[in-house]
Amino acid sequence: KTSFLDDSFRKNLESALRFGNPLLVQDVENYDPILNPVLNRELRKTGGRVLITLGDQDIDLSPTFTIFLSTRDPTVEFPPDICSRVTFVNFTVTRSSLQTQCLNQVLKAERPDIDQKRSDLLKLQGEFQLRLRHLEKNLLSCLNEAKGRILDDDNVINTLEVLKSEAAEVGRKVDETDQVMAEIENTSRQYHPLSAACSQIYFTIESLHQIHFLYQFSLQFFLDIFHSLLVKNPKLEGLTEPMQRLEAITSSLYSSCNERVARGMLHQDRLVFALLLARIYLKSVSKEESMDAEFQILLRGGEKSAATPSLVEGLNPEQSVAVYRLANSLPAFKNLLQACENPGLASWLAQPSPEKGIPDTLDLWQEDKEFSPCKKSMYKLLAVQALRSDRIPAAALQFVAAVLGEDFLRDTEKEPNMAQVVETQIDPTSPILMCSVPGYDASSRVDDLAAELGKQVSSIAIGSAEGFNEADKAINNAVRSGRWVLLKNVHLAPSWLVTLEKKLHTLQAHTNFRLFLTCEINPSLPVNLLRAGRIFTYEPPPGVRANLLRTFSTVSAARMMKPPSERARLYFMLAWFHAIVQERLRYSPLGWSKNYEFTESDLRVACDTLDTWIESTAMGRTNLPPEKVPWKAIRTLLSDCIYGGKIDNEFDQRLMKSFLEKLFVPGSFDGDFNLAKGVVESSGGAIKDVKMPDGIRRDQFLAWVESLEDQTTPDWLGLPNNAERVLLSSLGQDIVLKLLKMQQLDDEDDELAYSEGEAETTVKESRPAWMRSLMARSGEWVSILPAKLVPLKRTIENIKDPLYRFFEREVNFGIKLLQVVRTDLEDINAIISSGKKQTNHHRELIHQLTKGIIPNHWLRYTIPKSCSVAAWITDFTARVKQLVTISSSVSKQGAPALKTCTVWMGGLFNPEAFVTATRQCVAQANSWSLEELMLDVTVADEQEQPSFDDCSFAVEGLKLSGAVCRTNQLSISSEILTALHLTKLRWIRTDGERKENLIELPVYLNSTREQLLFTVDLPVAQGEEIHEFRERGVAIISSTALN
Repeated sequence: KTSFLDDSFRKNLESALRFGNPLLVQDVENYDPILNPVLNRELRKTGGRVLITLGDQDIDLSPTFTIFLSTRDPTVEFPPDICSRVTFVNFTVTRSSLQTQCLNQVLKAERPDIDQKRSDLLKLQGEFQLRLRHLEKNLLSCLNEAKGRILDDDNVINTLEVLKSEAAEVGRKVDETDQVMAEIENTSRQYHPLSAACSQIYFTIESLHQIHFLYQFSLQFFLDIFHSLLVKNPKLEGLTEPMQRLEAITSSLYSSCNERVARGMLHQDRLVFALLLARIYLKSVSKEESMDAEFQILLRGGEKSAATPSLVEGLNPEQSVAVYRLANSLPAFKNLLQACENPGLASWLAQPSPEKGIPDTLDLWQEDKEFSPCKKSMYKLLAVQALRSDRIPAAALQFVAAVLGEDFLRDTEKEPNMAQVVETQIDPTSPILMCSVPGYDASSRVDDLAAELGKQVSSIAIGSAEGFNEADKAINNAVRSGRWVLLKNVHLAPSWLVTLEKKLHTLQAHTNFRLFLTCEINPSLPVNLLRAGRIFTYEPPPGVRANLLRTFSTVSAARMMKPPSERARLYFMLAWFHAIVQERLRYSPLGWSKNYEFTESDLRVACDTLDTWIESTAMGRTNLPPEKVPWKAIRTLLSDCIYGGKIDNEFDQRLMKSFLEKLFVPGSFDGDFNLAKGVVESSGGAIKDVKMPDGIRRDQFLAWVESLEDQTTPDWLGLPNNAERVLLSSLGQDIVLKLLKMQQLDDEDDELAYSEGEAETTVKESRPAWMRSLMARSGEWVSILPAKLVPLKRTIENIKDPLYRFFEREVNFGIKLLQVVRTDLEDINAIISSGKKQTNHHRELIHQLTKGIIPNHWLRYTIPKSCSVAAWITDFTARVKQLVTISSSVSKQGAPALKTCTVWMGGLFNPEAFVTATRQCVAQANSWSLEELMLDVTVADEQEQPSFDDCSFAVEGLKLSGAVCRTNQLSISSEILTALHLTKLRWIRTDGERKENLIELPVYLNSTREQLLFTVDLPVAQGEEIHEFRERGVAIISSTALN
């Protein structure tokens, strides 16, 4: 037994080759090419000796030599050259084997009598078979020894008689055992739903890594949970009746799995796992409907959009599409369109929490017979998904509560009892990984726990060579003595973690030994370590109050109360600024355009900077007048270095400066200084201003912070209150996409293809459900894609036109991608319907499309990451149709037609190039230089038809986020997005002067705000303040089709 990481690997290999011993090489994910001659069988014969060259040595090869390579990492992928030279044996567990394993365990624990009977009967049946075999042998030997006529041989006749009587007896006994076996099977069948649920839960847990790289769980982890349910389950105390005990075990299975798995998940993903468990529960319980069709409609939310329906009165386009889809998909929703005409619908949709109760008068769905509470909550979830997508998370919580109980998710929100977990649930060789989001340290929890339990703990910071040696020494000592070891920031040394995991795998440790690892959530953490350990995730609690309290706990009272007396107030202002900056990250990309790492270290450096400037200005005095504070220096250092140093978006930089210029001013020492204006109280709904607290002492500020509410509205951060709605909408969309990724392709019963009407009854039912579903969808996608796109015809004249050159590139790009997409979809249809042979490319394609993932070779232009394949197809179709229109215009009217086309800019593959092309076009036509041109933007009102000259171009489909534009003037709006009717882009020669009362707005490609296309200057309406536009993240979005 050896390993590639073993120092004596080569010596062990030579010895095995020479003496013919079998060699087991472990952990072969790190393959060493020294094995190549052995696997290739590069032998040569010299004077009767068979030799093999290993490095620079010739070694005699024994004919009995065999080699076994093994790995514990199920995710490892071997290169083809290794695959072709070895025989693979897959020892990973299958669904049926795990089901049998769990059934045996539960029968042993719950019905040992039945388990014993079954074992005895199996043994008896084996003995009966053996006895019959012996009788047959005896008869054959008698017949072989018979002389003369067989019928005259008494020995043969006697043997036949004995055989007949004994065979009859064995047959009778076999019948008896079959009857007993049938009884045993009947009893075992009661436990089948539990064992099937166990198998489904494990494979769901095992595939959670598709949602996030951190979610890696081993089979042993699940078997430990199952064993603890059967042996150490407090719910079983006092229960003797088998069915009651079975019920208690089943309910404990779901709650225990959720509790233990959710500890290692990020908060936003816990609801996804709970929904998956609810789905498994509905399938395993006979008294509830499995609701597969309803789940499919939930998952395939926006896919039935081949024909764009007419708008439903009172609903926006997205809601109208969703309502039509729902009405055509489920019989219970067939009257949904009429229900939407009910005047009570608008008031229901306007409620802050419409999922809490749908009025019976709305009649959104029809119940042929009374629905169960689970089914009602599922239909409520579907209605909420169609009409108020921001309430999907809340409605999903209600669904989980209806299926698995009110306390099911509440238990995971509680802080785990770490003392009990560490002492009872974790064995010494399993490391405890405390993973936290960047900037949040969980190591203090280990110190507190060690103090609570009276354990000695050795703490070592990882990151240097000395740290590795110290860690190895500490672990070696602690393994013998039973101490605890805490290794901090292990994500800084991922390669060392691989060797640490292998070391832990072979350790014989003291029962009290525990190893704690703290790290940031990082994709470089080794998979085997994550699977071997127990993961706990830590995230800071959301909210301004929690953030301020965290800051006050990190800054000591002595430091804050040092003279001059104004220091505490400046520290409070810094804490407030830090809270605003960090809390806005939750609303990214509205709060900040991307997730910047604003951490506790920024706050620490900012405190040091504040101290330096205060001390250099105060020069030992006990008071510092506000006007003497170096405000400009503090603002500049915070905006350009400490916090602003990591910002790479100009508009985010302006936002940061806007906050600092409002906060760090002499007026902040006044009693009526506003921290936030026009804030809505969450309790009464009244509007108030948040004033700077009076006082100069730390305890006065701390008392003010503690009096704040836990949850504050987004307007505390300068954002519009509907920012919460935007956040929840994207969270709801992410939940559905993650559920779609978790579809199990190999479990035919897991998916049910649904169809509109009876059109698909001709499909062979022998096909798996996912295959029928994919065939229906791929056929629909092919039907909505344009059949072809005609390339633009190039001439000597039109090639000189920059706009023509741009659209020629766009059309050629569209032709190539359209051909790839159509070919792939047609191939899939042929594979499913007529049995065309599939290649690896097709297998990967089917796997991705079934899970709603866009294939990589289709991703040739920028789109948001959280986009499903159905939404992409719809969007791509719209883009190609625009190019078809442009292509036909050019073929009829020539290149000049391009200047008069109204362009959906977000639907171009390369929209920046379009803006550049228009600029070049104007410069070329008027013989102006490009540097002289400036973009002048005019937004037309809905009824208005602006005039266009040779220097202007019409653009449509732009959306304004956070504001409204009327008569070409911007005003703050409570709307999330407002459509800009028709926008005129006009290039004019600049005179170098900038008009007053203009605000520069960014134009982003899509709602993720990752790609800035260009900027525009728009006039601001009278009475509006420019800093408000910046704080609210007002911007123009060119494409919202893939939100």
